[in-house]
Amino acid sequence: MHSKHFSLEDSLAIGVDRMQRNFGPLKQQVEEWQALQLSAASAKLLIYEARPQRASPPSARSTARRLSRQVGSHADFVAFHGHKSD
Repeated sequence: MHSKHFSLEDSLAIGVDRMQRNFGPLKQQVEEWQALQLSAASAKLLIYEARPQRASPPSARSTARRLSRQVGSHADFVAFHGHKSD
């Protein structure tokens, strides 16, 4: 389609202006999502706690081993809870 009065420069300027206008709210949404991020240890613990529990409770030692494998190092666990558990 040809038009006598079509200006590619004006069309591109309008398109770029619309994109820039919509970029602000998108940037704000991304920043809000970033502020809500969990640490890896927190996310793993949250997932672990959400899993269905067994009919008979496991021993404390086996639970600690399993949690350690899932959460990561003991240092991560201590950092998350703020104290050592013996």
